[in-house]
Amino acid sequence: MKQRNIGWMAALMVMASAGSMLAHHALGNYDTTKAVHVKGTVVLFQMVNPHSILILDEKSENGKTQRWAIDGPAVRNLTQSGFTRDRLKAGDTVEVCGYVTRAGVDAERTVNTEPITLSLKATTPKTMTGKIMDGEILVMPDGQQLKWSDYGIHKCYEPR
Repeated sequence: MKQRNIGWMAALMVMASAGSMLAHHALGNYDTTKAVHVKGTVVLFQMVNPHSILILDEKSENGKTQRWAIDGPAVRNLTQSGFTRDRLKAGDTVEVCGYVTRAGVDAERTVNTEPITLSLKATTPKTMTGKIMDGEILVMPDGQQLKWSDYGIHKCYEPR
């Protein structure tokens, strides 16, 4: 009887935590009504959990630079697909298609760069701030398209 109660308690704990996991892996904070395309220069790539972070600088036609913080897959997802930490380097030009944050949601994110300071130049700041995007497709410098994340919204696969 005691083992049965422990089993039910364990099952209840797993189900209770599943809701918070699903909430974490949702696009509720993002505007999924339209896909946004950003082409820019890689400033920083961190292969970290729970989501990798890609920092891009996008230059507009008027010469101004917009910094983007793009959420990507977890380390496990990347390594299972053969993606390595050195695949994206500062200075690479890439394009990302994804979804920006909804109005009313914090549209800026500060990313702590300290865990990888050994691979950064001394002039790199310890934090970077940019507009937030959840990336769905990443187009590499060689033109290869990679599925960057998959939450069931596929507007990036539709023609522009």
